Amino acid sequence: MIGLFDEIAYGKLEGVAEIRLNRPESRNPISARPGGTRDQILAALADAEADPTVGAVLVTGAGAAFSAGGDLAGNPIREHAADEARFRETADDFHRRVRRCPLPVVAAVRGYCLGAAVVLAASCDLVVAGDDARFGLPEGRLGLPGAAGLVPLIGRQWAKFLILTGELIDAGLAQRIGLVTAVVPAAELDPRARDLAARLSRMPREATTLNKRAVDAAADASGDEAARVAASGYDVITLAMSGRAQAPDGRPFAEIRREEGVRGLKAAREAQFTTPWLHRSYEPRAGA
Repeated sequence: MIGLFDEIAYGKLEGVAEIRLNRPESRNPISARPGGTRDQILAALADAEADPTVGAVLVTGAGAAFSAGGDLAGNPIREHAADEARFRETADDFHRRVRRCPLPVVAAVRGYCLGAAVVLAASCDLVVAGDDARFGLPEGRLGLPGAAGLVPLIGRQWAKFLILTGELIDAGLAQRIGLVTAVVPAAELDPRARDLAARLSRMPREATTLNKRAVDAAADASGDEAARVAASGYDVITLAMSGRAQAPDGRPFAEIRREEGVRGLKAAREAQFTTPWLHRSYEPRAGA
């Protein structure tokens, strides 16, 4: 164990470093405060990379959920456009750092994986999901951004659907659109994900790093990184305008957050709609 971690748990066993989001009582929110969840993840990654006995990293969540997303209650309220720009730049730097980890990074996802947690999982090399996993970008319903980083993985139509509707999708659909590598029974998630990470840890470390770099370089040359950079400016503007986004009753979501907290935000969001639009229409028909 290194440092003083209060939002993650970190340990190493048989060549695998495990980073576990560790606030299960609130579904493992990801805080962006200095020294918070993101900084603690980066400290753990640095330790794993410096340890020659570690060959892979496993990222998971404690309790019934991977993570319900950004820490709306714990992150400081941003008052100015410059604050939003710094927030976005810090988030981009964090996800870029996870993607550039020289070790293979496996995400094990159970239960809710929402908002910032979707982007974290997508920044990992491989994603193993329990069949109880649910993915979504509900922040779109509050006037916030979050989908741009997913476009290289899932394409523009599904990225638009997730951010414009805020609707959740199940693990099976997440796999079909490219967000998830494999789906396993929820009860088998931990051992299956750890087995995958352990297998990766036994590969030649230098070759693994170089093969990761080669694949990433090919993807970036095809436009992945350029797409993320191009979208960041729009996301900053969306963040700066989010204070004007209104709930169905006409009140700004920012005002609801100040006066009623996260519970009020969720109630206002539910006033938009509560039933899913997709239902099962995306399921392949029998015999198809």
